[in-house]
Amino acid sequence: MDIATFINEAALPAISGGLQREGIRYAMGTLTTFIILWVVLSRFIEGRKIRPPTPRKKQIKMELGNSLRTMLVFVLMDIFVFEILGGDVFKKYDDIAAYGWVWFSISIPLLLVIHDAYFYWTHRALHTRKLYKMTHMTHHRSHNPTPFTAYSFGPLEAVVNYLYVPVALMIIPVHGLALYTVLTIMIFKNALGHCGYEVFPRHWARLPVLGWLTTVTHHDMHHEKGSGNFALYFTWWDRWMETEHPNYLQRLDEQEARAQALKASKKRPQMVPAE
Repeated sequence: MDIATFINEAALPAISGGLQREGIRYAMGTLTTFIILWVVLSRFIEGRKIRPPTPRKKQIKMELGNSLRTMLVFVLMDIFVFEILGGDVFKKYDDIAAYGWVWFSISIPLLLVIHDAYFYWTHRALHTRKLYKMTHMTHHRSHNPTPFTAYSFGPLEAVVNYLYVPVALMIIPVHGLALYTVLTIMIFKNALGHCGYEVFPRHWARLPVLGWLTTVTHHDMHHEKGSGNFALYFTWWDRWMETEHPNYLQRLDEQEARAQALKASKKRPQMVPAE
């Protein structure tokens, strides 16, 4: 098969199909979050807005452009790693009976734990002086993020984020549906983490088990400060490595106090001027 035939009959259909799949998953996470929180509920959850002002349309347009490029990188890497390189090093399987439903159920949270560790250490590495400008700076142009910031990466950072998939598939056996489930959870968590509204109960952060989960404020502080709070799903690595912002819990308390004050002010009766 010559190059032109390969491009027309194999490469282009694979890229088109891959972009459709990535686009659907991206829209599921980002558009759903945007419509529910920024459009439908915004008037009712204004006390949960973490930082004013709301980003402008210009920023969202930039994020959408960067996200489209990120999805293209993901698709091209997928073709290169699995179609061109291939090999027996990847433990992806198609028949659930091969490992059973118990392993299928365990593999999903296990993949999330592996991704959390991968994300923490690669994210922290991208913040080093040598790597930041050529990789992660594009993402931090969204100082006050939106749900569409989730995939707003430079090309090299998109490659780093993608590589979690083949790394995970070299470590443990993964069914295709389990992998898709994890990738779907990933985009929803990413969109929520950048949504600008604290959607989780703020007292969770002080509880023994629920405190392991990162809140929206946890990642929002990372964008505000430009460092610290590197984790995606769990607070473990930030706490173990002492990279969690020391005033994280205090920030949640301050937000709760503002929300309660706003709620009280709306309940206060309006003074009618005397005639």
